[in-house]
Amino acid sequence: MILAITGGVLSILASTLLYLASPNQRWGSLPVSPRFAGWAGLALLGAAIVMLLQWAGPATAIFIVMTLAMTVWSVVPIMVALWRRQPEGPK
Repeated sequence: MILAITGGVLSILASTLLYLASPNQRWGSLPVSPRFAGWAGLALLGAAIVMLLQWAGPATAIFIVMTLAMTVWSVVPIMVALWRRQPEGPK
């Protein structure tokens, strides 16, 4: 069970780093270069797949990682947009 949780957390971190590596991300300025974030994201994604492969079968491990990645890539941009939006009020 520890392998599954660790693999899931690594998948989420990897997906977030891959989002930050995108030139279209709206997070803002990053403390690291996008190139480093991309390579670190790919390395963490590989580590997540290895951990999940020890816990589940190949197809299940890949589907878990891809589902978590798609969830992060759908939720993080919305959260960033909400975080960066200007407060409404009388002008």
